[in-house]
Amino acid sequence: MNERDPEQLNTPDADYSLEDIVREFGSEQPSETVCGDTISFPAVRAVSSEDSDTIAFTPVRRESDTVAFPPVRSAGQAGSADETIKFIPPVSEDEAIAPEEPDEDPGALPELIPIPTQKERQKTAAPTPQSVLQEAAAGRKLQLLRTVLLGILAGASVFLTLYAVQIWDFMGLAAETPSVLLIVILSVSVLLSYDVLWRGVRDLIRFHPSPFTLSIPLIVLAGLDAFRAEPSRPGNYCGAVTLLLFFLMCALCAERSGRYRTLRAVCGFRKPMGIFSAPPVDKGAPSLRRDPASVGSFLNDLLQEDKPRMILSLYCTILFPLSAALAFLLTRRSGDFFLAWLLLLLGGLPFFAALGYPRVFAILARRLSKIDGALSGWHSAKIFGRKHTIIIRDEDLFPVSGITTNGMKIYGAYRPNRIISYALAALDAAGSPLTGLFEGLLKAQYGTHSVLSQHRFYDSGGIGAEIAGDVVLVGSLSFMRSMGVQMPAGAKVRLAVYISVNGELAGIFAFKYKANASSRKGLRDVLANRSFSVVLAARDFLITPELIAAKYRFPTDRIKFPAFPERLRLAELDPNRRAEQGGLIAEDTFGAFASTVAAGRSLRIVSLAAVVICLFVAALGIALCSLIVLWNSKDAASPVHILTFQLLWAFVLDFVTLILLRF
Repeated sequence: MNERDPEQLNTPDADYSLEDIVREFGSEQPSETVCGDTISFPAVRAVSSEDSDTIAFTPVRRESDTVAFPPVRSAGQAGSADETIKFIPPVSEDEAIAPEEPDEDPGALPELIPIPTQKERQKTAAPTPQSVLQEAAAGRKLQLLRTVLLGILAGASVFLTLYAVQIWDFMGLAAETPSVLLIVILSVSVLLSYDVLWRGVRDLIRFHPSPFTLSIPLIVLAGLDAFRAEPSRPGNYCGAVTLLLFFLMCALCAERSGRYRTLRAVCGFRKPMGIFSAPPVDKGAPSLRRDPASVGSFLNDLLQEDKPRMILSLYCTILFPLSAALAFLLTRRSGDFFLAWLLLLLGGLPFFAALGYPRVFAILARRLSKIDGALSGWHSAKIFGRKHTIIIRDEDLFPVSGITTNGMKIYGAYRPNRIISYALAALDAAGSPLTGLFEGLLKAQYGTHSVLSQHRFYDSGGIGAEIAGDVVLVGSLSFMRSMGVQMPAGAKVRLAVYISVNGELAGIFAFKYKANASSRKGLRDVLANRSFSVVLAARDFLITPELIAAKYRFPTDRIKFPAFPERLRLAELDPNRRAEQGGLIAEDTFGAFASTVAAGRSLRIVSLAAVVICLFVAALGIALCSLIVLWNSKDAASPVHILTFQLLWAFVLDFVTLILLRF
């Protein structure tokens, strides 16, 4: 077949057959020079030409299709020039599979697929941070307004409860008026806190009773007791239930606020970085590292149920039937069952129980939003609450923007561009952050890059290389002394990169290091936590314990400084596939990284401390109310005493929370 231009082959009326095409494409490539921009595809041939409607093509295996790659060698290892790895296409003619014939009638009409509506698409689509953020923002201000109004009503109910026992008697109200007003206030509070009741019903349907669920029987029992109370009894327990509704509304607002601030920060990240808990690099605790994040995984973790809520759900599941059974046993001979059950529920359910975790999360979310960090709820607390090894890299301590040159000096008969090129080649082999500065120096001297033949890294923090037949050493002043390089007078500079060629000093390059405010805050947060083991993995051999202590004014006794080759190995490690993502940060800065990790640990400690306090208060309240019911001493469990008991422990929890969050 005669050779045709590509345009001719695309012409529908060209005179050629299938065998001609196969023969032409299966032949050797033409010898003309092909432009470097041309994309060449592997040759193809037909498997069978009996059926013109079904044609399968397989690559033709030729010697020209063999791709040769140079062997991978370790640093300093020599190899023969003929060591190549050949990859041959494994597809043969017998392995080609033609597509199956369709079973359906070609003349039949295609089945019509109904187009889903917008609501159906929203239900089936996976949630995104933007959609969840819109849900958190919708009605947020109205909920906050209702909480403020409910707080005013709760304060009024506390006042009326105290007024009913004649602690204050300056308004001249009748004895029955405070009780009636308390019933009215409770009725209005129920209307304002309708989402509390809905949350309680939803938790009950999901078989996870919560303090929101127990608020429903408390409202019923308090209203029933208020209507059945004797006229001579001062006040009722409606004020206590109103205060409970206020605390539950505060819990809902805190939960919405924490999620809103977290997602607003996440949606503002352009290229979020994830904080991962990877398996231990050696024997020891898992390591925390940074890597490009998965926002979808972060959202799923954020929407998961937290452990404090699960503990409270289990407690409420036990409290409801236990309080009823205990009230029945204590009032079997004499007493009011409904009043006893009401007292046991009021004493056994801390009003601040549901507020512990959401409030802590909202406080930490507000803090992290200012430094572009985000926690994925309890998942972050669970990950960051364990012991970890934090690997610190060069940019964590001294970003490249904070390192500047402070002069250079060349010794001997060497030209500056040659010495700079030698130093750049050695530093580039170690991945040092100083390579960018040496690139600028080499460009200013109009030099060219050098290629090293072999190199090695020394434990004392230096690099040895063979470049163009010269033996080159690059390192600090202490490294040069340990290698026996003679130092002339005035050549002792602390923060400088030294270069020696063939055993003689060839150049000194001085640098300035500036402390970073974000790194200072991150170091303070990490070193203050005894659960974190800090390991330095810096590629820059000038970063020493003395430099860190001088620039950041921190003791470095808790920072581990491994040998220089080990530091390079730790710096090159990537997160394992089994790594768990615990949080997000907007930038790859050590300050945001350390603050987010510290916040996750604080979330775990403070939340669990709040749960412990709640369980202790609940056990104490049940014990006291049981004794009061047993002794039939209603005056000892008056509404004033119930309010005093709950408010006192609420202040204790608030004080403990604020103290723990400061450390």
